[in-house]
Amino acid sequence: MIITVKEPATHTDIELDAQPEDYNGEQGWRILSPDKDSFVMVEKNGQWNVMDDADINPEFLDAIGKALHPVARYNHLSGSEGV
Repeated sequence: MIITVKEPATHTDIELDAQPEDYNGEQGWRILSPDKDSFVMVEKNGQWNVMDDADINPEFLDAIGKALHPVARYNHLSGSEGV
């Protein structure tokens, strides 16, 4: 799924590919960017966490989490047909 987020420093739109991924039995999202390494995010108690050893701007992670939120619970990992 392609999501569009604003890069915090420049406020430019960036398109990212978000792919559902099982992360140690938890629902996660692999975030793929054309110019950076991919990383996995998992939502726990309303907070999005990066599960890889990646140093990523927290504002950027918040923007990604907000873009993922509407579909985060409705994908093939949760047994729904939504995404």
